[in-house]
Amino acid sequence: MEGKQHITRHKVVTMQYSLRNAQGVSVREAAGTPVKYLHGAGTLFPKLEQALDQHTIGDIVTLRLLPDDAFGKRDIDLLQQVPLSSFPHGENIEVGGKVVGQSETGEEVNFAVVDIKDGIAHLDGNHPLAGQTLVFEIEVQGIRDASDAEIAQGKLLE
Repeated sequence: MEGKQHITRHKVVTMQYSLRNAQGVSVREAAGTPVKYLHGAGTLFPKLEQALDQHTIGDIVTLRLLPDDAFGKRDIDLLQQVPLSSFPHGENIEVGGKVVGQSETGEEVNFAVVDIKDGIAHLDGNHPLAGQTLVFEIEVQGIRDASDAEIAQGKLLE
């Protein structure tokens, strides 16, 4: 009889998870299609991956991540005020919408339009969960060996 498989490097893990902030507000319910990832490939937050290491199918793992261990602190440099006249003619700029801009180094940055006042769009380029402590509750649902190709590419190929 084979022993239980444990989560280790180069295992493909299937899991379901819920996510709440520190105040208990639900960010994601554990429902729908399970999530799969390649353990050890760096696709999860390091402390989250570390917490899952050595667990087996059926285990429930609860982990609290501080902002620095998740999406980081809010960066005030990612808050911008841009005159509506600076956007291309015909571009629909509205609160709750998204716009794409560029950083000083030329990298693409996604901004959320958080307010429009007096002809000025107030933009926020922070991840929506930046600055928040997050609580994950994860159920390990499956573990399998990664294929040679998945290991070589460092990602799932399914």
